[in-house]
Amino acid sequence: MVHNQQGTNGRGFGAVQPLIIHVPDRCSECWGCARHCPARAIRVIDGRTEIIEERCVKCGACVTECGNGARIIRDDLGLVRELLEGETPVVMLLASEYIAALHPLEPTQVEVSLCALGFEHIETTVVGEEIVAAAYEQVHATDAVHPPRLRSTCPVAVDWVRFFHPALTGALVPLVPPYIAQSRVIRDKHHTEVAIVYASPCWARKDEALAAEYVDVVIGFDELRKLVAEGAHAINDGCEPGPLAHRKELSATDGFPRRTLQKSNLTDRGVAVVRGLRDIDRFLTAISRGEVFPEVVDMLSCESCIDGPCVNAGVSVFAKRNIDLAERERMLPPRDVLRLDRPTVDLRRSFSPDPAMRVEPSDAEIDQALAAGEFFTRNDALDCGACGYDTCIEHAASVCLGNSSWDACFPLARRRLTRERERLESEAVTDDLTGLFNRRAFNLRLEEEVGRSRRYGNDLALIMLDLDGFKGVNDTQGHAAGDTLLRSVGVLLKSELRATDIAFRYGGDEFALVLAATTESDAWVVAEKLRTLLGSMVSHTEHGMRVSATASLGVAAFGPSITDPQGLLSAADAALYRAKRRGRNRVELASRVQTH
Repeated sequence: MVHNQQGTNGRGFGAVQPLIIHVPDRCSECWGCARHCPARAIRVIDGRTEIIEERCVKCGACVTECGNGARIIRDDLGLVRELLEGETPVVMLLASEYIAALHPLEPTQVEVSLCALGFEHIETTVVGEEIVAAAYEQVHATDAVHPPRLRSTCPVAVDWVRFFHPALTGALVPLVPPYIAQSRVIRDKHHTEVAIVYASPCWARKDEALAAEYVDVVIGFDELRKLVAEGAHAINDGCEPGPLAHRKELSATDGFPRRTLQKSNLTDRGVAVVRGLRDIDRFLTAISRGEVFPEVVDMLSCESCIDGPCVNAGVSVFAKRNIDLAERERMLPPRDVLRLDRPTVDLRRSFSPDPAMRVEPSDAEIDQALAAGEFFTRNDALDCGACGYDTCIEHAASVCLGNSSWDACFPLARRRLTRERERLESEAVTDDLTGLFNRRAFNLRLEEEVGRSRRYGNDLALIMLDLDGFKGVNDTQGHAAGDTLLRSVGVLLKSELRATDIAFRYGGDEFALVLAATTESDAWVVAEKLRTLLGSMVSHTEHGMRVSATASLGVAAFGPSITDPQGLLSAADAALYRAKRRGRNRVELASRVQTH
């Protein structure tokens, strides 16, 4: 017999892959895996996620929460097929939850299919669960010298204690889980070497068995379903059945004694039943603080093993319990061999603490990280929990440690997205150089104002403005000087116009001004004022160079002869170019010539 060793498979298969495998091509970067990981064992860095191995308790939450299958569990069916192809007889050991896991298949169908694949013997863990339950009863019956006693059949809960509450590691009951106990029974009763394949409701068992003796390969019930489907098409040569049709007497879920559970009461110092890793963590914290004093803690990472991550995931725990109960009611009562003659095997094991490394950032570092997340004081914290952390301060500490980033903060992401959308919308209608609205915005606004004037009979005027000799400024003083002049014009226009007037950079050195509720004569007054101010304006470049220019302007007004946006623009444009032809640095009206 060859025992399993950490990191390799005991049958000589060599190194195995990690239990949880990331498939980057399937990742949608929603980071749901990081938010739902109770151990904070997934970091988000540069838009990608990775598992922090020293914190991972292999609960599988990241796998079940990913809708795209970006995280998958290692497939060990290849190892099972290699065993079946070898010379060593292979025993299939089924966790007792297999009935609900493989529903609607009947137990006899499962047995026939597995026999057809070549398994020498098939049995469930009912014997191991009864043996372990009896051992737990003996432990619980002894005087509690150092309570509490922590249930240790759940590998996920055990690692939670070892990693995050290492001081309580000694409280773990030093008994093997039922599948290990029964594997030892199987090897003791066979006179020749056998290989054992265990089908489990829990993916964490797959790696737990690597460091345990007597089990060669562990597969999940999801893999078992595939295996049974293969066996349905194979030739059945028959095999030796195990006690598949017998109920348990002492044990409840996974070898925990029923009589102990009957005494459970969270209000006294008896038995505390705790389910789920977050509740387990809170309860163990309360124990460490001296807030509760239970003698026994029945803790499981799932509601029960029948609700394990690979037990018929599409079926509710309530339906699975009904399926299991209906099938077991048809089973025979426990046989004497289970009740009186339980095999005697060594059930001992030990645990060692393996504290997850934790560095606490300073308050100053946390405050700096909060500021980077746009929480400028601690009072700004939202504590919405959308990132997966209970508080913004916890998330900021994780950011300090490099285990997360503010990309995972959804309120911050929304704020950034809103700002970016507003920026893009602004850029779509804003001229970068002058800060005025651009030609696209002009076309939209002119059409709106003409429509409003047509509908309500309001006055409306348009001024087109063009700098005189602007090309010469660029040619003689450089484009930087020209840009300085254009910016100065933009500042002047914004400062001199009313709040209801709008200035636009129409293109190049040409500007447009839409004046709502303004007559043609009033617009001419505005144009003259701007012409005078522009003629006296002197700007300086960053190198101290002086730049200036005069301007020509054309004015048109909405009225009986000008009734649409294009007509208004054409009239003002024609007046502008008339001003250019007549000597520049002047204002012209579209309907008649005006001189200053």
